[in-house]
Amino acid sequence: MTRTLISVMVLLGVLAAGHLLIDEKGYLLVAVNNYTIETSLFALGVMLIFALLLGSLLLNLAGTVWRAFARSRGWLKGRKSKRQQQAFEAVLWACINGDDEQLQQAMSIADLPDQWQDQQRAMAARVALQQQQPAQALAQLQAMSPESQGQVAKLWLEANQGEQALLLLGAQMDEKKVSDNVVASYLEALLQARQGQQALALIQQRHKQLGWSESRWQQYLHALFAIDDNSAQTTFNALPKALRPLAAPALTQQALRLGQFDAVRGDLLKYLKKGQYQQLAEALQYAGSSDPELRKLIQAALQKQPEQAELLFSLACLANAEGEHELAAKIFDTLAKSPWQALWQQQAEQAYAKSGQFDKAYLLATQ
Repeated sequence: MTRTLISVMVLLGVLAAGHLLIDEKGYLLVAVNNYTIETSLFALGVMLIFALLLGSLLLNLAGTVWRAFARSRGWLKGRKSKRQQQAFEAVLWACINGDDEQLQQAMSIADLPDQWQDQQRAMAARVALQQQQPAQALAQLQAMSPESQGQVAKLWLEANQGEQALLLLGAQMDEKKVSDNVVASYLEALLQARQGQQALALIQQRHKQLGWSESRWQQYLHALFAIDDNSAQTTFNALPKALRPLAAPALTQQALRLGQFDAVRGDLLKYLKKGQYQQLAEALQYAGSSDPELRKLIQAALQKQPEQAELLFSLACLANAEGEHELAAKIFDTLAKSPWQALWQQQAEQAYAKSGQFDKAYLLATQ
């Protein structure tokens, strides 16, 4: 720019000097329609020089102003990004700590970036569900983008929108690569919708993909067997062989609930002979009827270990199943001297209530 300006100035200076040397100022006439401009070449050169200098000055001034504005804009943008980062961290920590009140407060003042709006709505929906506000949670879920709605299938389920959850998850299940979370959510949605055959088919197809713990598998298998009591044995036989040992407790519970001791007596006797009293107690809490043979064996074991808590509880369960609620209540009076276990709660309340000891049943219910 500077070189061009100097070159123009030199050229104009040479032209003007040439006319001055021959004592001629030069004459310039410009006529456009009814307008005419008359001037000397020297005067025109001076005006052009001033115009170029003024233009250069204005350009430099405009550049300085623009750079200052750009720096201030970057500073403002940096402040906004910092505020958004702080807001996101506050929301994230509240979510990690499970502090719904702090989470709600953080989201109310948060200025999150646009790309995090769906996550903000999802967290707001979770808070609404925790506060027993399903309508508000549903509104937040519906406001999310279609792509993000499929990522929060469990929230749809908690909002009693099982059909919507199945629809969203079904679309994801059709994809080539399906994550473990999607499979688990889809299985949970099928179980909640009591679609046992579809849930069983999904387990048969996807059980190798899921590296779940035994306790998690047992949780889902219990829910599967609870859909239809009469088809428990058929469901058990249809399970992959690797999962049948994990499903055995669920099958035992279903049989005991229906009073089918013949189907599970072998497993219960095995628990008793091997000293697996905890497993025996967990199974017998569902007993819908008693079994004389098993009861005699438990009483014989108690003669050797009279203070064994799980054996006492197992005997109380059988007593409740036979209608001997007073005997069961006496057993629970004895167990009350030991550290109380949550496993005993339901059977103890039943024994006290059926034997007319409503004060003890009320105390247990209000603990």
